[in-house]
Amino acid sequence: MTIWGAATCLLAGCGPRTPGETGSDSSQPTGSASDATDTKPGTGTPASEPGPTDPTPPPTTTATSGTDTDDASEDTSVTEIPPEPVIPLDQFTCAGARWRFVEPSPSLASNAHVDSRGHLRLTSGWDVLDFDPTGDLAGLIAPPSPWGWGGIDAADDLYVTFRDERAARKGLRKFAATGEVVWEIDRGPSPTKEFSGRVTVGPDGTTLVGTHSESRLERYDPAGALLWDKTIADKRFTDVVALNSAGVAAALRHGRDGAVIALAPDASVLWEQPFSTHPSGYADIDENGEVVATSRHGQPHVARLAADGSVLWDKLVELPQLTDPSVTALATNEAGATALSLHATLNGEMVALALRLDKNGEVAALHACDPTSQGRAIAIDEAGVVYLAGVVWAEDGEHLFAVALE
Repeated sequence: MTIWGAATCLLAGCGPRTPGETGSDSSQPTGSASDATDTKPGTGTPASEPGPTDPTPPPTTTATSGTDTDDASEDTSVTEIPPEPVIPLDQFTCAGARWRFVEPSPSLASNAHVDSRGHLRLTSGWDVLDFDPTGDLAGLIAPPSPWGWGGIDAADDLYVTFRDERAARKGLRKFAATGEVVWEIDRGPSPTKEFSGRVTVGPDGTTLVGTHSESRLERYDPAGALLWDKTIADKRFTDVVALNSAGVAAALRHGRDGAVIALAPDASVLWEQPFSTHPSGYADIDENGEVVATSRHGQPHVARLAADGSVLWDKLVELPQLTDPSVTALATNEAGATALSLHATLNGEMVALALRLDKNGEVAALHACDPTSQGRAIAIDEAGVVYLAGVVWAEDGEHLFAVALE
């Protein structure tokens, strides 16, 4: 860890470990340049918001539960005026990192998930990287581009939406963890301005596909068979963002009059709880049907709702040491812990941060990364280990980083 990283950990109150201590030697990348060459890690642009004909879409920040690929979303990355690099790539780390990886070539991070093997699955450009539990880059899946992130099920299979530009049709693909295509389905014609929708994946492999702008919602079983395709009358939500094994979906209506909404397997509304997410926010659902939601801008406003929609807790997490914080992703585990990816200004420098809350919404740890960096994606496993991914700036631009935090 750099001296700067240890200092920020002290100022940010990182814990529970002693500031400056790491679980493994993080002075050198666990994924070396030679490792990256052997496994061909992704570089270039993220797959989160591809347009029908643009091969190099702009960088975006996305939730772990999926990404809408039919509408342009607000870009939270800093691209107009690149910030000044502060820490050399080979020294970059985050406080409390058990392992760390920095991609040696320019690249962008979005969408993170920890699978049943304890592997971190992370998008980089048009690739999905696969890190083993020690942080070594074990492989990747490179779906034909353009595609949009869907998610990963309990069997570690990957789901992506895609658009066949030549045929002007849209579809859904399922990949095994080893990269083989399990199945591919055609979802019908795709108008020029539409891509392929937002996919939400349940642990059993059930998928929901919808869009920001339309009321249509499709549901597929784990084998890719269409269960139903319906237009939601008086649609009260903007996005479906998470799905559990019971088929209950968490959805958000963005805005000052926003809400968290639970949908039954037939897409009927089970309950609705007011929750402002202006201009947008993130949510996740556990197997008990409890939903955690957060707003994006400002000090993190986080709420946990019971399976019946009642409020278990609703808190504004005050982090006075940070200036202009913004949440970029959220994830929860079955033990009730919640992890948030943030970027903010700390000591005058832009840094990526990972915030972990316990089941009661109390701050359990706040990990700060070296500057100049930005958090983009987050995941948390059942043991409470948090996986933060984002970008760190160097002279040649943005580079993907990933860390495991305890």
